[in-house]
Amino acid sequence: MKLIAIDLDGTLLMKQGTISKENAMAIKEAQAQGNTVAICTGRAVEDVLNLLENAGIQCPVIGANGAVLYDEGKIVQCHPLQKEHAYHILTQLEDMNVFYHLHTNKGIYTPDFGENGIQVEIDIVKSANPEINSEELWKAAQGYLKQFGQISISSFRSIWTEDLVINKILPFSYSLEKLEEIRESASAFEGLSITSSADHNLEINHENANKGNGLKGMADHLRIPYQDTVAIGDNMNDWPMMKFAGTSIAMGNALPEIKEICHFTTLENDEHGVAHAIREFILKQAV
Repeated sequence: MKLIAIDLDGTLLMKQGTISKENAMAIKEAQAQGNTVAICTGRAVEDVLNLLENAGIQCPVIGANGAVLYDEGKIVQCHPLQKEHAYHILTQLEDMNVFYHLHTNKGIYTPDFGENGIQVEIDIVKSANPEINSEELWKAAQGYLKQFGQISISSFRSIWTEDLVINKILPFSYSLEKLEEIRESASAFEGLSITSSADHNLEINHENANKGNGLKGMADHLRIPYQDTVAIGDNMNDWPMMKFAGTSIAMGNALPEIKEICHFTTLENDEHGVAHAIREFILKQAV
């Protein structure tokens, strides 16, 4: 039996943000042969469960970049941020009018200035680069603005309570200067991991919260040997799980740095690359 960890964006999800029937079918084939398929993503558990339900499949979830491990209806492991660090980072984001996802034990919070703030940034980018397609930028932003389960707030201070647990902060901005400033400021705090899953975001987690540790924790939870783990992904936040897994598979659309460290490369996400990977590099090898 293998534990197959699959990234979402750029991997399992098609470009329109859904799980194809072909990919869902291959996951069920893997499960039917005794393998455990887990979703390993920077997204929140709530959002992942909604995507899985729509596709008609059930899987354990390694969410928020490995900060939260979820199986059989409950959280089995968690690596939250220090609240003092989170408070300073969130203050900076709101002062800079940067949209963010705040992953907590009570849900996913987003600032209510989100759409307006992103539109202002798109207008600035468009004025400096007239050739850029602003509709494509806005379409990309919708993936962040419309994720399932988001709760809009006027400020993080409105939900700041003693029992609030911060699992992850994801800033999104079309200003690379803003993102770099945020990265530099957050890097001053010890015990943080700062990665990126796309050109216009940062993913701020506890230093022990990464996809590699998430895959290790899920393997321990399920009592699956590390050499029997498989990772499928495309971007730099997938790097830790690619290095950890017994078998690593890069998507056809993966970054060159990811392809270089993987054992195999499959098709692109819009070509049902996950289904191809499962059938060619996992199930066929087991026969």
